[in-house]
Amino acid sequence: MKQVLSFVFILISVALCAQGPENNKNYKKANTGLEAGKLLYADKAIDKCLADPNLKDNPFVLLLKSKIQFAISNDKKISYKYPAALKEAVKYAEKSIEIQRNLAGRETFIENNKSYFTNLIKANNDEAIDAYNLKRYAKALPLLKRSLLFGMDTMALVYIADCYWELGKKSDAVPIYKQAAELIYNGVLDSNVSIKGFHKEPFRKLGQYYIDNKFLDSAYIVVKNGREILPNDPILNQYTYGLMRNALDKIPPSYDYLGMVNTSLKDFPSDSFLNHRENSIYIFLLNSLAINNEQHSFDSLLNIYANSKASKKKLKNFESVKRFDIFAGQTPDEFINNLQYYFAEIGLRQSCYATWRSKFNRSHSSIDPKTLHAELLASVKNENNTVVAEYIFQRHLELYPKQTDFSKGLCEYTSSKNKGTQNYKDLLPLIRLNDVSANLSPKNPEYKTKSKAYRMRLVSESSDSGDFKTCRNAWEECSKMYPDQSKVLRDLWKKMVKNDYIMNYYGSRINLKGKTEPGIPEYVWNGHGDSCKEGSMPDKIALRVEQRINYFRRMAGLTEMITLTRQDNEMCMFAVMMCESNKSMSHEPGDGWRCFVPAGADALKTSILSSDGNPAIAIVASMGHNHASVGNRRWLLYPKALYMGIGTSKKYSAIKAVDESRQLDTLKYKKQFVAWPPAKDCPKMMVFKKWSFSIDKNLKGATVTMKDQSGADVTLKLETPVNGYGLNTLVWEPQINVATLPDDSSFNVTVKLADGSTYQYTVNIIDVAVK
Repeated sequence: MKQVLSFVFILISVALCAQGPENNKNYKKANTGLEAGKLLYADKAIDKCLADPNLKDNPFVLLLKSKIQFAISNDKKISYKYPAALKEAVKYAEKSIEIQRNLAGRETFIENNKSYFTNLIKANNDEAIDAYNLKRYAKALPLLKRSLLFGMDTMALVYIADCYWELGKKSDAVPIYKQAAELIYNGVLDSNVSIKGFHKEPFRKLGQYYIDNKFLDSAYIVVKNGREILPNDPILNQYTYGLMRNALDKIPPSYDYLGMVNTSLKDFPSDSFLNHRENSIYIFLLNSLAINNEQHSFDSLLNIYANSKASKKKLKNFESVKRFDIFAGQTPDEFINNLQYYFAEIGLRQSCYATWRSKFNRSHSSIDPKTLHAELLASVKNENNTVVAEYIFQRHLELYPKQTDFSKGLCEYTSSKNKGTQNYKDLLPLIRLNDVSANLSPKNPEYKTKSKAYRMRLVSESSDSGDFKTCRNAWEECSKMYPDQSKVLRDLWKKMVKNDYIMNYYGSRINLKGKTEPGIPEYVWNGHGDSCKEGSMPDKIALRVEQRINYFRRMAGLTEMITLTRQDNEMCMFAVMMCESNKSMSHEPGDGWRCFVPAGADALKTSILSSDGNPAIAIVASMGHNHASVGNRRWLLYPKALYMGIGTSKKYSAIKAVDESRQLDTLKYKKQFVAWPPAKDCPKMMVFKKWSFSIDKNLKGATVTMKDQSGADVTLKLETPVNGYGLNTLVWEPQINVATLPDDSSFNVTVKLADGSTYQYTVNIIDVAVK
C-alpha cells in the first residue's frame, strides 16, 4: 500500500511541475517585465511568486527568478547595485534542476533550457577563472563545481582539477583530470570541436603525475592520446621523447629496438640521439650477422639500411639531419662503399669483410663457384684502402684457412705496400699485415722490421695529426713490445700530451661578447629570463664544449667519449632560463618557480650547475670544483656516461652530466682506475687543488700516500669518501704549490685499499707553451 501511495505522490508532483505557473498574474508580470527590460519590476513580481506556498518550489518560477537575476548581472546600469546577482542566478538555476525528483524530467528540463544554461555556465566560469587567475583557488572551486550541475562542462571540470592541483591535492585532481581527458579526447576526435587552451592541461598534468610517480605505462597512454589531438604541443612532445628514451634504455639491442627507433624518428627526425641510435643499432645487428657468417641475412639488412639512408634525402629538415647522420641522403652504392670504410676505421673487420662480399655479390650476380676465390683474390688485390684490404685478407683466411693462394696473396700485397709511401692512416693496417705476414713467412725478416718501424712512426704521426686515441693505443703497445725504446717513448708521450692540450683544450675556447680572437666563436645568450624565452646554443659552440669534455675524459685514461645531444642541450637551455628568471640555482625547483618548464626542471635534477656565462669555462670549473667529494668532476669522468647536454644563459650554466646510457664490461673499472691529475704527464694549469682516484671498488679504509721526485713524503689531507657520484672516489689535497713547481716535477702516488689491492702511478707536471 505504501509503494502505491509513493507512486501516486510522484505522479502528482510531476503533473504539478508540468502544468507550470503560466496563469499566475505575478508570474505573467515577471515574464513580461523581463522581456521588456524592466528588470527590477520583474524581480519584485517573481519574488511574490516565490512567497506563494504553491509556487515557491515550482521549477519554472525558480528558473524565471534565475533568468531575471542573470539579466540584472549583465545590465551595466544597475548591476553594480546588485553584486550578488550572478551568484543568485546560479543558485536559483540549481534549485530549478534539483527540485525535479524524476531524472528523466530533469534531463528534459535541462535540454529545453540548454541555451540559457550554457550562457549561465559561461558567466559563472568567467567569474571562477578570474578567481583562479588571481590564485584564489579556494574561491574558484565551489563556483566551478556549480557549473557541473547543469551538465558535464569540460572546461569547469579541467579547472576544478587545476584548483585541486594548485592547492596541493594532486590525488583529488588526478581522477578529475582522467575524466576530463577522456571527454576531451572523444569529443575532439568525434567532432569538429576546436582546440582551446584548457584542453591541453589534463594530458600535461596526468603525464607529469604519472612520470613523476614512475607509472610509465599510464603516462605513455595519456601522452599518446594527448598528442593525437595536440600534435604540436611542446610539453607533450617532451614527455613523448622522455618516455621513448626510457623505453629504449630498457630494451636490449634487437630488431624490436630498431623498430622503436624508426618509429620515434617519425616524430623527431632531426634528433641527434635518435640518429646516432639508428646507426648504432643497424651496425650492432649487422656486426652480429657478420660474426656468425650469416651473409644472406647480412645482405638483406644492409639493403634495408641503405634504402633508409637514401630516403632521408626527402625530409624537410634534411640539412639538420645531415649534421647528426653522416650517411643521410647517400645513394645505396655510395652508402655501402662508405660504410665499408667506416667498419674498417672502427675495427669491425667481420662487418668490413661482409660488406665487401655484399658489394662483390651485387656486381657479380652470377659467377662460377670454381672461380669464386680467384675472383675474390683479384678484387682484394686491387683494393686501394689498406685498412679494408687487411681486414678482408684476415677474415677470408679465418673462414677459408685452406686457401693457400690467399695466404700467398696477403704476403705479396704486404711487400708491395711496404715499398710504397705511407701516411699515418696506412700505418696501422700495415702493422697488422706485417704481423700476419711474419707468421706466414717466419724466415723473412722484412715483416718484423717493418712492423716495429711502423709502430714507432704511428705513435709520433698520429699525435701530430690529432688522432690521440690511436696514439695512446700505439704507445701502450710499443712500451710493452720494445723496452729498448723507453726514452724515445717517454718523449713521444710528453709530445702527445702537449699536442692534445693545444688542439683540444686551448683549441676549444669560446669568447663572450666583447672579446674577439680570430677563429674563436663568440657565445651570446639569445634568451630572456623575464619573458621566459630559453634561447638556443649554436652547434659550433656545443661542439666545442663536447670537445673539451672529451679532452678531460681522454686525459684521465677513458676510452669512452660522450656526445652532446640536441635534446639534452634544449633541456639545459630551459634549465638556465628558469635559473635566470628566478635569479637562483636549484636541483629541485618548485612548481612556484617563474617560467617553470617540466623539461627544464628535469634537467636541473641531473645537471652540474654553476654561475658561469661561458660554457667552456663551466667545464673547467666543474673539473676543478673545490668540494670534498669532487662530485662534478666524477660525473664528467663517469665511464658509463654516453649522452650529455649543455645550456648557458647570461649568468648560469647547466651541464646535464648524470647519465648511465653506456653498456660497459662490468669488470673493466674494477681493475682500471680513473685519476685526476692523470698518470704520466699533465699540464700544470690542469692540476687542481683536489686530487682524485676513482675505481669501482669499496674505498672504505683506503689510504693514499705521495712522494715527490726526491723521495720525500708529501703532506696531504685525505677527505672522507662520499659515494653516489659516478665511480667511488678517494679525494685528497696535497700541500704543494703547483704554480711554483719547475717543469717536469714528478709525484709518485700510492693507493692502498682495505682488501690489500695497491695502485701506484706517477704524475709528471709539465709546462705547455701555447704560441
